[in-house]
Amino acid sequence: MPPPSSTEPTPSSPARHLGRPLILCAAGAVLILVALARSAWWLALSHDATGLTLCVLAMVLPLVGLMWLWQHVRQVREHSLHQQTELIQARARAERLEGALRCFPDAVALFDAEDRLVLASDRYRSMNPAVAPLLQPGVPFEHILRAAAAAGEVLEAVGNEDHWVRQRMIQHQSLRQDFLQGLAGNRWVRVNECRTPEGGLIGLRTDVTDFVRQQQALQEARSDAQQARRLLVRALDALPAALEIFDEQDHLVIYNRALQNMFPHIDYPRSVGRPFADMAAESLRHHAVVEAVGQEDQWLARRLQTRSTMSSRSFLQELSGGRWVQAYETRTPEGYVVAIRLDMTEQVKQRAALEQAQQEAQRVRQLLMDALEALPEGLAVYDTDDRLLLCNTQYRVMYNDLAHLLQPGRSFDELISFSVEHQHFGRAPEGGETAEDWGAQRLAAHRQPGAAMLVPMHDGRWFRVHERKTAEKMTVGVHVDVTELVQKEQQLAHANQLLATLSATDGLTGLHNRRSFDEALNAEWQRCARHEQPLALLLVDIDHFKLYNDHYGHLAGDDCLRRVAQVLNADFRRSGEVVARYGGEEFVLLLPGIPLEGAREVAQRCLERIRTENIPHAASPTSTRLTLSIGVAAWVPDGKAHAHQTHRLINAADAALYQAKQTGRAKYVLASDLRDMDLRPAPPHRDP
Repeated sequence: MPPPSSTEPTPSSPARHLGRPLILCAAGAVLILVALARSAWWLALSHDATGLTLCVLAMVLPLVGLMWLWQHVRQVREHSLHQQTELIQARARAERLEGALRCFPDAVALFDAEDRLVLASDRYRSMNPAVAPLLQPGVPFEHILRAAAAAGEVLEAVGNEDHWVRQRMIQHQSLRQDFLQGLAGNRWVRVNECRTPEGGLIGLRTDVTDFVRQQQALQEARSDAQQARRLLVRALDALPAALEIFDEQDHLVIYNRALQNMFPHIDYPRSVGRPFADMAAESLRHHAVVEAVGQEDQWLARRLQTRSTMSSRSFLQELSGGRWVQAYETRTPEGYVVAIRLDMTEQVKQRAALEQAQQEAQRVRQLLMDALEALPEGLAVYDTDDRLLLCNTQYRVMYNDLAHLLQPGRSFDELISFSVEHQHFGRAPEGGETAEDWGAQRLAAHRQPGAAMLVPMHDGRWFRVHERKTAEKMTVGVHVDVTELVQKEQQLAHANQLLATLSATDGLTGLHNRRSFDEALNAEWQRCARHEQPLALLLVDIDHFKLYNDHYGHLAGDDCLRRVAQVLNADFRRSGEVVARYGGEEFVLLLPGIPLEGAREVAQRCLERIRTENIPHAASPTSTRLTLSIGVAAWVPDGKAHAHQTHRLINAADAALYQAKQTGRAKYVLASDLRDMDLRPAPPHRDP
């Protein structure tokens, strides 16, 4: 459409351009006619016929010219009147068009075939305030684009103005286009451009800011919903129990990783939307349910019938491979079926009592109103700011002293501080840690979760806490009451300690046995070597014990060994001192920190006490009473000497004992010089 200024004629333009020349011509013609008339009059007076004829002819020509000029002026006037009429009509059409554009809900701009602005509506100008002064007829479209880009009016052009203008001009040449454009101030417009058959362009701009914002809000809401679903899936995958949810048509909706591990023969990722009946039939084909083997059709029919009519039920089910699963199923008011399956293999093997299993089933059945509430373990989820998001009823039961604080938004630090202040944590029986120590350890383990943590409570209960960080840096914790297991472990530790004591004790005399003595000798040898202290050893033998057994019998011989052990063990209380049965009727005394003279005094006291004990020995050729022979040796171990050289000390004491027996028995003999002793086997001094 051409611009109105190029087509509207000025109302007086033809008259003004032609009127003055015509008046001048007419005036000249009149002057010529007057002159010719005067000439004709004079010629007539002079009776010049020829001149008069020429003069008359000269007068006729201007008259003819005046008549032609008058006809031309009349035509020009009619044309001028026609143009004025068209101008009035064009103005009326322009006013009607502008009125229509003002009523039009969209912003409108018209460009001619040379891409110059013809007309822009008021709404178009208000939509582009930065370039509104430039929107005048005749301004090229490219100039408008560059002005808008320079003013930062178009978001996608910021920082890349020239490239955007080139791309926009290429796009502008197409016959028709429709696209969304972002403007400054978080505004959005939909641009529609269409070429006319004459080459002009009609551009419409619709403000769609509210629509785009609604779409963005909808997209954010969808993203939040997807994020919440992913969080729920990860939280369910963190549960130790298997979970599955079926819709009102009994099609699978949700499952977790524990369920997939429990039934590996089913491809769960491809089973979402699959009916329960098909999945149960597939399990039967793999002989997964032991009780259904051989009666698959009947079992499946009973299972489907029970499932269709049940509102809530629990049952123990045996699976292939010797596994046992406790299943809990409930139907929600919406008709969904929520099923929880716990691997009860170990519990079934350890606890066969049906009553306890029924109590557990009843307890879990009450929690089936919600998938998380169905867990027998306590579960809590904390957000990225370490504030409580949710926890189940079992968690509140386990931490009943904190029940009034377990509200969403409560920080984990507050819960730990309250527990420490009110002494909720117990004391470790072995290490003696206080509640404050346990609180600090619990807080550190929560912030950097790793291996499971065992937490004692003030009432004697023990909780095992498993915590993991999700991809969103949230913390999911599973709390298991393992009080009974810990008590059994403590009982087992006590039994092991008692067993260790028994394994190091001679069963007849109650003294240390040979193995315990060897360990003590090696340890004391190294300790005395480090501290440069003497180490003494007494090797004691009952004189003629075989004759004692032959005369009084073996029971009396055992009693004799016990009495001798009591005599030898009477005064030994210092750390490291060991009295042991060395073998048969031989005993050994290990005295760390005692020099040879001190060891001699000990040997003398042993001989005196055995005489005071006055044990009869009628078969002894040495005395009518029981006597002892003792070999005494002492040495300060060399720090460079290896612990395996302890046999040198034993050989020295054994040689001294041999000398005591060879020289009359009922005495002690000192090893005179241990360093000169040969490293030879002990002499055969045992009683025949």
